[in-house]
Amino acid sequence: MKSTFSVIYYLKRQVVKKDGTVPVMGRITVDGSQTQFSCKLTVDPKLWDTKGGRVTGRSSAALETNRMLDKMRVRINKHYQEIMERDNWKRRVSLTPSGTRD
Repeated sequence: MKSTFSVIYYLKRQVVKKDGTVPVMGRITVDGSQTQFSCKLTVDPKLWDTKGGRVTGRSSAALETNRMLDKMRVRINKHYQEIMERDNWKRRVSLTPSGTRD
């Protein structure tokens, strides 16, 4: 049985902080089931690449934010692979973002 899996990042543009930044959110999708989580990061919406799900630019803030997003994605992928190997690819993965946090 093949499983579909994806991780995307997007901005929660409805919530604008006093400094003009908006929160970065994440979405994990497994076989059509979704769960969303806060990445605990904020960015300037003018610097956000919607298609790529990353901050544009070479500033230290942009590089650090992208590094943190990459690190989260790696941890999520690692957890997913561990679950799939443990369950022999047979059972649906339970979507809870708690396993991706420190």
